[in-house]
Amino acid sequence: MNKLLPLVSVFICVLLTTGCISTNVKGYTDNNYQKYNIKMMAVRAPNSGFEFGELLEKSMVDELEDEGVKAGMFIKMFPPTREWTNEQVTQKLLNDGFDSIMYINLGGSDTSSNTIGYINNGTASVYGNTASINSYSTPVVATHRYTSTRIKIYSVKSGELVWVADTNTSAGGLFYIGDRTTTDSIAEDVVESLKRSGHM
Repeated sequence: MNKLLPLVSVFICVLLTTGCISTNVKGYTDNNYQKYNIKMMAVRAPNSGFEFGELLEKSMVDELEDEGVKAGMFIKMFPPTREWTNEQVTQKLLNDGFDSIMYINLGGSDTSSNTIGYINNGTASVYGNTASINSYSTPVVATHRYTSTRIKIYSVKSGELVWVADTNTSAGGLFYIGDRTTTDSIAEDVVESLKRSGHM
């Protein structure tokens, strides 16, 4: 009579099974703009590449609009297939009713991974008085991602710097933290910081 006896042992950190992400924002408001209220803002991510830059702009626009601030993606309003002067950009923004523009400059982004344990699996087959055991181990790999940005908000009318902030986003877990999850975290905490600063 044959019997299949599964042997499973798991060595894993439970806190890492779902993954986590957090963003720290440190911002400053210019003394002349302490009571500046953002009503309509364009969002530009100029040095992040088309794919990640568009995600940054989209996440920020979505978060701003959730808080009642009208917003627009720069890449949609000013297609990168054309050359735009600063004067053209400013005039179009003013004509369309934008009072502010946000620049999201990517400082750095790095991903690393390390093995934190193993999942051991095995089977035991019994034939009469004889037993054979087969086992194998699967590594458990945790992924860590770090992203930093410098964010600046300018008044479209005056061209002066209103607010500047650094963001540092850390993510980790057994599941890969994708780009959209990262950009959503940045947007959520930046908008929260702007609310605390009284600009929204």
